Amino acid sequence: MKQYPHLDMLLFDNEEKKQGSIIRKPGSCKLYVLFYYYNKRVEKTTGLTDTPKNREKVRLWLDRLIERRDSGKMIFAEAFPGSSDNDKAFFAKLEGWHYAPSPKEIIVGDYLKKWDKEVVELYDSHTKRFDYRVILKCWIKPYFAEKSFYDLTRLEMQKFISTFKCKIGIHKGRPLSRARSINIMTVIRAMFNDAIDEFHWDLTDPFRNLNRHMPKNPPKGREIFRFDEWLLILGTIPPWHRPMIEIMMLTGMIHSEISGLLRSHIHPDHIMVQQSIVRGVESKTLKTRYRVRKMPITNRIRAILEEVLARTDSPYVFAQPDGKPYLRENFTERTWTRAITKCNIPYRPPYSMRHSFAAWSLLVGIEPLRLVRLMGHGSKQMVYEVYGNYIDGIETDYWDILNYFGKDFIEVKKRPLAFYQNSHEENFGESQGFQKHNSLFLLN
Repeated sequence: MKQYPHLDMLLFDNEEKKQGSIIRKPGSCKLYVLFYYYNKRVEKTTGLTDTPKNREKVRLWLDRLIERRDSGKMIFAEAFPGSSDNDKAFFAKLEGWHYAPSPKEIIVGDYLKKWDKEVVELYDSHTKRFDYRVILKCWIKPYFAEKSFYDLTRLEMQKFISTFKCKIGIHKGRPLSRARSINIMTVIRAMFNDAIDEFHWDLTDPFRNLNRHMPKNPPKGREIFRFDEWLLILGTIPPWHRPMIEIMMLTGMIHSEISGLLRSHIHPDHIMVQQSIVRGVESKTLKTRYRVRKMPITNRIRAILEEVLARTDSPYVFAQPDGKPYLRENFTERTWTRAITKCNIPYRPPYSMRHSFAAWSLLVGIEPLRLVRLMGHGSKQMVYEVYGNYIDGIETDYWDILNYFGKDFIEVKKRPLAFYQNSHEENFGESQGFQKHNSLFLLN
């Protein structure tokens, strides 16, 4: 219902005839208007009861409407705000302007289907498309499906954030991490902004100053492996996967890079890390341009690669027994978690191998800038602010780690950490811990 002061009446719906008529329908006591607009019959109820006074009001209003129609100044959507979207859009096209429905008329559940097809589907990244669709399906649609964009207020967003709790798994019911919460809000903000642009709405930003309502838990640092723990894992992991996790620990490569590694990427003195496989989709690019890098092949790495490449004729280095590329989806739950549990050590995800590689490399004397290149980072920030913090507490593993990586991993011009040089240099390669477990390094 919309009030027009110049008409001095309330209109619920409207439409028109040749010069316009006021009619009543059989069985109804309400007044209707009837006229034609662009040769289309328009018949609308006024919502007013048939009285002499109301007839006069409707007649005056209809005469003015016909006058505006004939002078080309009539806008159907303004004259009949209660009409259907189809009628408004139909006449708007004839009138030569774009009809924009109000935020109250667009339901989020309907719009997100359109947004998925027209926007999300066009993203180049398979991973981004997958992540956005999971968030749309699991978080945004269940909460906002029946709400209009007019309902997307700051208060509603605060209520939405309060629902951010794990839905499945061992952490069910616990608050989501701040990083995960930000990912969810990024998707709904993107959809909201696209709707604003499409319909030219002037709405208050419902995402302003919401940071204080987001989960406060800071991101947890990854726990790295101690050397004895790593030996236990190597002795427990199934033989088919053992070479793969060793290469991950010796290079800092992650699952997607291991999956996409081809025989053609193996050169006499280095591995070229240049493509990935994420959720079964092969990509010729990596996360950032810095992730394209050369990994030197040490004697230990060479021995592992020779073993792996002899297992299948697959073009993929770490292929499955049937020759298809390795996929990480089942590895973590079926293989990795079981091995960690069997070893009776605190659980750490496979990604902790990358952090362990970084910490171990710093411990044995790798120059930070060289580590930046080996890890595929764009700056030294991660090295100094994250990886360096792991070194405290693992100093006693120095000689075991150095022997594990091998002398050829350390640049000749670089020396071990100063506090080890004097007390341990002459014992290089002779630590009891390494001798005790050395046979594991030669496992087939």
